Amino acid sequence: MSQFFASLPADEIGSARPSQCSIDGLSVLLVRDSEGTIFAFENNCSHADKPLEKGVWNAQTREILCPFHKAVFEVAHAGRVRVGPAVVSLQVFPVQIREHNGVPTVFVGIDGSD
Repeated sequence: MSQFFASLPADEIGSARPSQCSIDGLSVLLVRDSEGTIFAFENNCSHADKPLEKGVWNAQTREILCPFHKAVFEVAHAGRVRVGPAVVSLQVFPVQIREHNGVPTVFVGIDGSD
């Protein structure tokens, strides 16, 4: 079961590039697609253990391109690999928008944090 943690205010999440935050000790990226849906996923390429925060986010296709070896991950499809060299999917986390201190905030669900 996931425990949800407050991350960033919802209006700080854009569709041009990922926003990075730390949640329960994990580096997480938050992005918005072209329809306004927010996604959260690990800030770590499964291929070479490199950060994805400087990767290219495509809000139309909902894909992130790793800046190091050009792996492409389909964030909207459970983080699956579309283009190698990666072979392991990204971990994608559930999100909820809740009021936090009077501000609509993205809450991210992290497994095993009970």
